[in-house]
Amino acid sequence: MNNQKIENEFKTYGEECPEVKTVVHWYDLYEGHTVQVEPTFFTTLLESSIQKAETMSALGSCLGISRKTVSALYHRKVNPSIKTLKKLAQYANYSINDVENKIIRVANLKPNLPFKLNNSEGAEIRAAFISDGHIDKQPFRSAQYCALEKELHKRLIVLCKNVFGEFMTKTRFNSKSHITRFPPPIGNALEQSGIPRGKKLFHNFYLPKDILESTVSIQSAYLRRAFDDEGDVCFDKHGKRAVRLTRSVDIGKLGIDILPERWVRYKLSPEIRHNLIKGEQLLLLKLGIDARLYPEGIYLSKNNNLTAKWRIQVAQQDHLKTFSNIINFNLSSKRKKLATMLNSYQIRKRPNGEGKNETLQIITNIFKNKGFFTYGDVAKEMIERKFCYDSAGQHLHSLLQDGTIKKIRRGVYTLDRT
Repeated sequence: MNNQKIENEFKTYGEECPEVKTVVHWYDLYEGHTVQVEPTFFTTLLESSIQKAETMSALGSCLGISRKTVSALYHRKVNPSIKTLKKLAQYANYSINDVENKIIRVANLKPNLPFKLNNSEGAEIRAAFISDGHIDKQPFRSAQYCALEKELHKRLIVLCKNVFGEFMTKTRFNSKSHITRFPPPIGNALEQSGIPRGKKLFHNFYLPKDILESTVSIQSAYLRRAFDDEGDVCFDKHGKRAVRLTRSVDIGKLGIDILPERWVRYKLSPEIRHNLIKGEQLLLLKLGIDARLYPEGIYLSKNNNLTAKWRIQVAQQDHLKTFSNIINFNLSSKRKKLATMLNSYQIRKRPNGEGKNETLQIITNIFKNKGFFTYGDVAKEMIERKFCYDSAGQHLHSLLQDGTIKKIRRGVYTLDRT
């Protein structure tokens, strides 16, 4: 994809992205959360409101709450809800910012208000919850993160404490994975910053717009965590090398006749896409990394809903090095595997054209049996003969230049006998 096409697609995608909130205040949170306020300040606020209304009953009528509730608040038997605190502040003409500075606790969180997500930490937190997190449909319930690697949980807890404030949590292991629960206000803020509630498979949502338009450091922080959670490093015995990321989304009931409950290869209409992974591909392309986007297949559930899967793949040596330099991984196991893969890009040189001659011998033998040969055929045979995988590309390029072989199409060649 050329630079102008990337710029055009990037701009179009950005125009389609909905706006998100990246600085979240106390009054943006779920109104049912109880709030602990600095006692002296709250007493002054409440007494000012009672004095203005003249009686507790009158204040209750003005605010739409019972006199009993006003009395319980006055005698500090209960904490106000966010909804009640907003009403009191507005009634007594108190600055919202003054109130924010006096808040000690919201639900189970000692908050660091306002919550600022327009930074590298905020981008990484959102990438984690977009990938392996879940924000409950009920705003008063905990958000949770589910991933096998405990290393990722520890890092996410630290990030969330830096951004949102102090809270208590434990990471537990069930039969399949580790699970960490986070206070509900964190889920409230994440929803406003671009992450849907409920099962994300059913929301074909976009990459958060602020990340798309942000600095390289913020973009790379997002992608790093996305690849930590949903990516992998492919480096197998056959010499295949790539960094990949896979995502799925529900595409509804399209009446496609395939076998149920198994992944099937199927060519979907170009209009059907996964908005999130498309944005992630554009982000990689914008950073100068050749990221190819491939459809992986579709899956028919018992209720006849279709799920489609796509894969991003970075596979060329130069682009893998760029990926390593700009993005890489937080997860140590994947970081080490990527380093090992990059170190494998070594051309083993042989004297006096021995390597090129041996490659030509391999090509000749394959050509006799098939009438053509592919890059994969040659590479596989060279690995079996203890050549480096990269030697195939080097020697094929040399043989193309001197006219010994001809290219039929991408990756497929023939001997030139003219």
